[in-house]
Amino acid sequence: MAGNRNPMRIIAVNAGSGSLKVSLFEVVPQDSMAEPREPLWTALLDTTAPDQPPDELLVSLDAGGISSRLGSISKDTPAETRIRGMLALMTRDSTLGGKPDAVVHRVVHGGERYTEAVRMTEEVEAGIDRLCAFAPLHNPVNLAGIRVAKEIFGDIPHVAVFDTAFHQRMPRYAATYAGPREWFERGIRRYGFHGTSFRWAAEYGAALLGRKNDPGLCLVICHLGGGCSLCATVGGWSIDTTMGFTPLDGIAMCTRSGSVDPGILIHLLREGMDTDELEELLNRQSGLLGLSGISGDTRVLIPLAEHGNEDARLAIGVFRHRLRRGIGGMLGSMGRTPDALIFTDVIGESAPSIRAAACEAFGFLGLRLDREANEAGSADREISCAESSGRVLVVRSREDWQMVRECAALLGDPEKSL
Repeated sequence: MAGNRNPMRIIAVNAGSGSLKVSLFEVVPQDSMAEPREPLWTALLDTTAPDQPPDELLVSLDAGGISSRLGSISKDTPAETRIRGMLALMTRDSTLGGKPDAVVHRVVHGGERYTEAVRMTEEVEAGIDRLCAFAPLHNPVNLAGIRVAKEIFGDIPHVAVFDTAFHQRMPRYAATYAGPREWFERGIRRYGFHGTSFRWAAEYGAALLGRKNDPGLCLVICHLGGGCSLCATVGGWSIDTTMGFTPLDGIAMCTRSGSVDPGILIHLLREGMDTDELEELLNRQSGLLGLSGISGDTRVLIPLAEHGNEDARLAIGVFRHRLRRGIGGMLGSMGRTPDALIFTDVIGESAPSIRAAACEAFGFLGLRLDREANEAGSADREISCAESSGRVLVVRSREDWQMVRECAALLGDPEKSL
């Protein structure tokens, strides 16, 4: 495809733990892709949305800024059936553009082997399958999306982009657990996740700061969504992150516990809980949902907490506390005050009270928010005031666009795309 100036239509399939997002972009691979572009359309199935009907999941469509309901899928269906149903809804709609030129898939866990975007083969598919045990909420869903898309769209290029790839340059001491040395040799190490999001936030944040391609730029990035993790970057690459061997590690999340004392797990196993029950408990019944007993969604819990619901207040309080501790840990790994603190993804972009609480803890370092900027808008922007010792940014999560960029770069390189 080198030298080809014809536009490519690339579908990005982002099958997450709580949502399924499918977007269509039109790009010319040789053009600059530094500035984000809006998709021709985006279809979204969000299993965590608070306004869902009791027995079905709504599929919404945004095309050219106009939102509509594309259809619905029964809640009592496995992930593969949901993905097939959603893609079927789109392929039946002739206004959505027909067959794409390529499909790019987000894959959460790539282990040590997959350090950059790769074209899907049977071998790559088998490798993703082997890593399902390391990311049980994600890799099986990612793999289902790949298989269904290959079935529906046929013989076109399918590309996988891995969340773990961004963290492959972490120093070994940051990637190593304090267990037996043999652990690392067996692949039991800290991998880190949300790399597709972090890569975009680091690059676009640098552009907003006027320091693009600056090897000395130090950032702390907070990806706060259904899953939450933090990352310290220097020169656009990860040097530390809060998630580890699996996406279960780190700060508290919507339904995931984040880091807990391993002794608790030993205790629960001795008390008779089996490993499947423990996995379910930590991945799907903990975090904000487990703490509140109400919901894992901050859009539900923050208003309840503000109106005095004690369970919601505790859940949000724990979330804020773990977030502050996580940021402090990233500062320690960096060894200096960062040039900017960046918030991204659903909670990071839309919860000003969470951002304010996080920054307030570092007021002793001179970090100050502009209250009006923090409360207003949803665009990429700076929210720190002029007197702040460091800058604070909100950068919209553009995982789908970053996926398309990596896909186009791969397919536009004749050596890598073979």
